[in-house]
Amino acid sequence: MRPREMAAPESTREACPPPAIPRDLVGPFEVTLAAGLDAPAAARAAFSAWMAGHVSETMLVDAQLLVVELVANSVRHGNAPPDAVVRVRAQVGADVVRLEVEDRGTAGSVTPRAPDLEHGGGFGLQVVETLSRRWGVNRDAGTRVWAELAFPATG
Repeated sequence: MRPREMAAPESTREACPPPAIPRDLVGPFEVTLAAGLDAPAAARAAFSAWMAGHVSETMLVDAQLLVVELVANSVRHGNAPPDAVVRVRAQVGADVVRLEVEDRGTAGSVTPRAPDLEHGGGFGLQVVETLSRRWGVNRDAGTRVWAELAFPATG
């Protein structure tokens, strides 16, 4: 799978002011959780404690939603053994927060699918694709799905 990348047209890029980078959000974030049904909520709470107060409320909500969707997908579709864990990492770059969710699963395809309006499901990677600047999958040792959330421009 190739990561999705969206770039603004050249004329729009030149008109945008530099990104708003939180100067006080410097350390990386990492948490390891049991791959159970409560993992998405636990990941959201831990991630929120790390990020809250450092970014806008809108960006915090978007980042929380990305974390929840990535962890939920890992738990639901990772085909991991009962003692499995999910690792959630985040790091601030020059103009982006990079989120990663890793599990030991190696089966299945990590691709967006059409939402199932009748029975549910199929929305997770649609949300990830909508909110992130780009995202992708690494399958070198288990599965690691990552997404980048750009800092909004200030003006």
